[in-house]
Amino acid sequence: MNNYIEITIACADGDIAEVAMAYLADHPFESFDTEERAHDVLLRGYILESAWAECCAAARSVAEEYGHIVSEQVIESQNWNVAWESESFEPVYVDDTMLIRAQHHPAPPQGVVDIVVSPQMSFGSGHHQTTRMMCRLIAKYRVAGPALDLGCGTGVLSIAAIKCGAERVDAVDIDPWSTESATEAARLNGIEDRIDILLGTVERVAGRSYRLVMANINRNIILADIDSYVAALEGGGRLLVSGFLTADVEAITSAATARGLRLTEQSEEDGWVALAFVKS
Repeated sequence: MNNYIEITIACADGDIAEVAMAYLADHPFESFDTEERAHDVLLRGYILESAWAECCAAARSVAEEYGHIVSEQVIESQNWNVAWESESFEPVYVDDTMLIRAQHHPAPPQGVVDIVVSPQMSFGSGHHQTTRMMCRLIAKYRVAGPALDLGCGTGVLSIAAIKCGAERVDAVDIDPWSTESATEAARLNGIEDRIDILLGTVERVAGRSYRLVMANINRNIILADIDSYVAALEGGGRLLVSGFLTADVEAITSAATARGLRLTEQSEEDGWVALAFVKS
């Protein structure tokens, strides 16, 4: 199991927190969230403990420039379930057309895409802006055929893709806890026979082709692996990416268009961005 580091930074306001996130995103953080308080904003970043060892000095420097560090703590993999329960996880509606919920929550009305997630991780619960934006794009484009979900986490995007028309999904993540959680989520949604959950990187699916490629990761990984994304994408297929901030849009769009992709949509929520591309 891979442990995570949670670093909590107190910033004067939301704008400063957004700037801090932009600089922290230069390092391999997998997720951020913010909490508004009476007199400041708490910014939390989550990064694998193994990756933290290589960038902690630089990340702490960013934190002290734009606020002050409140805490750093190790979050052990086996404690994600406890964290989920202690946060009183609530179901998440995405534009009244999709519901992301735990098994103990009531099912939605007929016609609403129902996604049941396993309460084993806080990442990918649907509460984060990037997950919601990606779900909106999946529901809008409803791409048929095979799909690829990179950095699958709890499997929310894989499940959404299948329930919105994908024939099957290859779901890939470097974290064993994520692949276990996604496996359980696939069982809860009755799609075990339509999803292949793989431990590793995009190299695990080298040579395969897809109508839909989804990557809700971070800017650095997207830029490093975009050649593999394009190679995996069939002509006319769509690439959906998120996990990065407004300041990163130009770099990602330039890299994608230079490789023959055309930007079809950009959405933003609280400084986070999701982009949709189509392959000529």
